[in-house]
Amino acid sequence: EIQERVGALRTFLRQDTAMQSVFNRAVLLWAASVLPDLLTTGERSAIADSLFARQNADGGWALARLGNWKRGDSTSLDTTSDGYATGIVTFALRRAGYASSDAHVASALAWLSRHQDSATGKWTATSLNRKRDPATPAANFMSDAATGFAVLALTYRD
Repeated sequence: EIQERVGALRTFLRQDTAMQSVFNRAVLLWAASVLPDLLTTGERSAIADSLFARQNADGGWALARLGNWKRGDSTSLDTTSDGYATGIVTFALRRAGYASSDAHVASALAWLSRHQDSATGKWTATSLNRKRDPATPAANFMSDAATGFAVLALTYRD
């Protein structure tokens, strides 16, 4: 009954994949875990390799390094690892079949374990749009998303 809509979704997700940011391709990798014929094995590997190439030495990922974004307020983007990028990329890789024992994934899981804020329980992230006061609800949105993806990545089972 919904196959026509799923077909339209496949078309949308596959359009201009080579032109998409690495971040968008990470989300495509996640989508392919639910729609297995969305990507070939080679395409999955190529996306994973592009993610691995942008993994920071500390095991995490920085959202700013997964695309070519510029903030509207012209402030510089934070290129240190953050909870949002690390959480979503790690979750996408886990859903794509990369085991927790994979060196890249293990390093990311360790980063997530080390970077949970002990006082609040959350993982932090910053906005791509503009530098925000960390005490505002708008700033907390990114940390809320980071926390959700960190939990998904850490609790996913092989």
